[in-house]
Amino acid sequence: MTVDIDTLFEMLDENQPIEVQEDAIREARKIKSLSVLMQPVEYKWSWENCAKVICEKTDKELDTYICEMLEWLQDLNWPGAFLIMERLEKMNPQLLLNATIYAVKQALLLKDNEWLTYMSYLLKNKKFYDALSEEKKYQKIMKRYYESYWGKLDY
Repeated sequence: MTVDIDTLFEMLDENQPIEVQEDAIREARKIKSLSVLMQPVEYKWSWENCAKVICEKTDKELDTYICEMLEWLQDLNWPGAFLIMERLEKMNPQLLLNATIYAVKQALLLKDNEWLTYMSYLLKNKKFYDALSEEKKYQKIMKRYYESYWGKLDY
């Protein structure tokens, strides 16, 4: 089955029958340019299924899209946000480091405490926490947000 991108997004809509969504996910797995799956503005109700496809990809395949994935964490009410958050938490910490520091700087400038809180979930991965130690200022900021929302870190 080959469908145009607009039809694919309509099929990925979470209000479609499950069989239609499953067919669309199978088709979306063939997409090589993952940027089209990063929160397509016109199709918000396809985001959960887009996230499912994105989360199946390897760290290497996702490396180019980490900034966009971090932006997804601005609001955990957005469809697919939890899936993206859990996938990022499992990524190679070295791949996450620069993009996360950049996103934290953006969130600080915007005074977006929710985004900082949701990004802090990445500290659940001790290897990421340790990698962030090279940037003590950002490690300290993220730890403060983590502990005020998610609970105490044991490291």
